[in-house]
Amino acid sequence: MAEYGESIVKRFLDNKGLKVNKIEEGDEQTPDFEVFKDFQRILFCEEKTLEYDDFVGAKSDSTYNAISRHMHKAVKQFKSVNPNHELPNVLAFVNLDTLKDMHDLFITLTGYALLDNGSYMKIRRVGHRTIEDISHVDLILWFDKDQFINYLWKDDINNETKKYLEKLL
Repeated sequence: MAEYGESIVKRFLDNKGLKVNKIEEGDEQTPDFEVFKDFQRILFCEEKTLEYDDFVGAKSDSTYNAISRHMHKAVKQFKSVNPNHELPNVLAFVNLDTLKDMHDLFITLTGYALLDNGSYMKIRRVGHRTIEDISHVDLILWFDKDQFINYLWKDDINNETKKYLEKLL
């Protein structure tokens, strides 16, 4: 399924006028893509697929744990090619599970659920590892199957980096 998710993310970035190169896999884990604009490398992108889980509730890997586990692995991959975080790191989730959605990503990263009245309610604790991992990811893209849904910025993203990425995407 990884190839399916990668093809969706690649097509999305290609449609933004960016040149997307697959990073060849070697001994060290790396992100899926290095992305260029005008022959200059501008960011790294890693795709993670959330596959349908028909055993939901029957095992301990909850939705939140699955998302944070994928993020942790992606951060290790980003650090292998971008150890000083000189370029933006973009994580893309391709969700194939109709029981998961973008709200699960928000809850995983913040611990808060958005209520119908627009307020937030704390429903879980965010672990130290997830908090640390968030600092290495500048932007998270969310796709439901092949449909781009939305994105989340990290809280403390540099304003210039944010404006630059907003223009690209």
